[in-house]
Amino acid sequence: MARTRVSGLCCGILGLALAAMAPGARAQSDDARLGLGLKAVVQGNEKPAITVAPREALRSIEVTLKRRGDGVVQRLKAGKVAAGERKVLSFQQPVGVHTYEASFTVRWAGGDESQFSTVFDATRVGKLELQIGAGDVDLEARTLSFRITNPAASAELILLGEHGRRLGVTQVRYDGEPPGTPLRLTWDGVAGEVLAMDLKVTDIAGFWTGMRITPFHIEIPHDEVVFESGSHAIPPSEEPKLAKTLGLIREALAKHGSLLSLKLYVGGYTDTVGSRASNQGLSTRRARAIAAWFRSHGLSTPIHYQGFGEDVLARPTPDETPEAANRRAIYILASQPPTGSSVPRGDWQAL
Repeated sequence: MARTRVSGLCCGILGLALAAMAPGARAQSDDARLGLGLKAVVQGNEKPAITVAPREALRSIEVTLKRRGDGVVQRLKAGKVAAGERKVLSFQQPVGVHTYEASFTVRWAGGDESQFSTVFDATRVGKLELQIGAGDVDLEARTLSFRITNPAASAELILLGEHGRRLGVTQVRYDGEPPGTPLRLTWDGVAGEVLAMDLKVTDIAGFWTGMRITPFHIEIPHDEVVFESGSHAIPPSEEPKLAKTLGLIREALAKHGSLLSLKLYVGGYTDTVGSRASNQGLSTRRARAIAAWFRSHGLSTPIHYQGFGEDVLARPTPDETPEAANRRAIYILASQPPTGSSVPRGDWQAL
């Protein structure tokens, strides 16, 4: 599964509204004089902060913060601040959304003093990460499962088809489900083959992360190359089969390669005649011979090969059974090394 990750933040420094503080026009005047602001949404090790950028110089400022819920009190102080200078007063914030009662005492350079209070919310979340594992994308059932490391707010899934054409969009809102909760998206009524999906997930703090998902592989239909017993040399009479397969590979690359970064994976298998070790080596050499034939006939996409010997029998048989169905190969175009019951190992070798 190919996954390209991006992330961002849709929240920044917020103005701190003082209308709900002490009554009267003085609070509004103090707000303007002080240039009060609030960094209310932070992530990871960041701290929320009250910011001031006073229009006139001040001698000192003291802020007493009382956190509702647990009653924890913090005191923030700063000395002289020049007119227009920006001062940041950071405070400790547990993960989550918390409400604070803030009391301000400001001593101005001109000698007067201002006192006022307000209530505000601050939000801190951990670093947002998106987790998708093998089996979380089910194209047949049209479902996608994922988890994030922060409480979830919303998700958007854009379905892409040939040449990046948008096939549909699914949007879901969540209720702040706890971190690690399996979240699910479904889509219906999408016309066309889905080749990639762009997922964007936003947490309760407005931070977002995104991922392009390409959980797709294309198995190329083909006629099996018949090798002479014990040989990995491709008989000339069998080359037309490979030429036909090469045409199908090129068609698939032309259709899908502009959107996905595809590689060709060639796997070889044998029947149970001979020792397991000899069959393993023979299947590897035959897979490499086929891969090399494709390369020598102009296929420029990256090619990987691997032999599986008699470990994965298409038709189970006893030992020393000459079964043609088990003397086979697979040709898979994929953005990542293929996995599954027919590919029990990941020991792919680049040609």
